[in-house]
Amino acid sequence: MNLKRDQIPPEQAENWVLNIEEEEKLTFNLLTPPIVLQKETYKILTGENENRVRIYLGLEPETKGGRFILCAYAVSTFLLGSGEVFRDYENPVFKLERENQNYSSKTEEVLKNIQRYREWRSGKLDPNNEWARFRKFIYPNAFLLSKYELHEIFDMQNKKEAQISFGISKTMNAMVYADVQEKRSSKDQMMVFDFSGPCPPNCDESSIYNSEKDATK
Repeated sequence: MNLKRDQIPPEQAENWVLNIEEEEKLTFNLLTPPIVLQKETYKILTGENENRVRIYLGLEPETKGGRFILCAYAVSTFLLGSGEVFRDYENPVFKLERENQNYSSKTEEVLKNIQRYREWRSGKLDPNNEWARFRKFIYPNAFLLSKYELHEIFDMQNKKEAQISFGISKTMNAMVYADVQEKRSSKDQMMVFDFSGPCPPNCDESSIYNSEKDATK
């Protein structure tokens, strides 16, 4: 299959969706209404300078059936200097509902909803949930969208809107301890080091040990 730039292989996308469905039983106790970015909003945020779009997550003040309601806000983000640092413009800001709403005059409401989400992420909103303390290792505060995927959807395919949904990737990480034990419990993490760079993506493509060929033949 020839994938477009930034396109996720179908099997990987399926895996991400299955993973978040598993998390709904543990940490993801949220309702997620459709989060839609409309082409008109995209054009306003990117402008002539082809800025990127950053999506901040928030929570509505009300709950439904004992579950929190997720919401999302989009701002324009520009490249600062020649590095990889992207800074936000404070205005405009759009709420990404089925019909995008300009919330530039509602900054206080936006900030409160974003703060509420971060309290959920840290486990403060439901401290009796034993899994809540792990959320900060799973769920980000925001997403910086690639300009290529949005260009493909809105300019190349001329779509009028794009939907943002969520998945979770799982990667096995190496945990390096300062001592040796035959067996370790999950609570025994007094001195453990990370972060190793897993392969992929951090691979030496020229290494014989990273070759896809069967060296025994």
